[in-house]
Amino acid sequence: MNTWSFLFFLIIWQNADAKIYDKCEFVKKLQSLGVPRDQLGTWTCIANFESHFDTTAINHQTDDYGILQISSIYWCSKTDTPGGDCHITCKQLLNDDITDDVTCARHVFDVTQKQSGNGFTAWTTYNEHCNKDNSEWTKNCL
Repeated sequence: MNTWSFLFFLIIWQNADAKIYDKCEFVKKLQSLGVPRDQLGTWTCIANFESHFDTTAINHQTDDYGILQISSIYWCSKTDTPGGDCHITCKQLLNDDITDDVTCARHVFDVTQKQSGNGFTAWTTYNEHCNKDNSEWTKNCL
């Protein structure tokens, strides 16, 4: 195996758990995970603006992880030991199985809902891009 083939193989292997969802695939996954129908558009808008539906997204400025950009400050642990208020590692948020991402995001939503009356305000992109009728995000997906 030459050097270029090896490097190509290494890049492919490292990204084996990476997935970029398309909009409708994301909507259907949320629905299968029990996200309320009236929230699907807003979650989809948030995922679009936070990560562009990329499961491996990391914001190194804010230390947010995964498709829904969960903050390591409060919700996940940057070590190999599960922690934060979601009791997971941030690394767990970077694979193609978004079940734990959605579970944690719904927990963040619930905590923020109790504190502020609107759980979506935990995501800065909500006020900037998704604080409106988001039914367009689920159009032709359900």
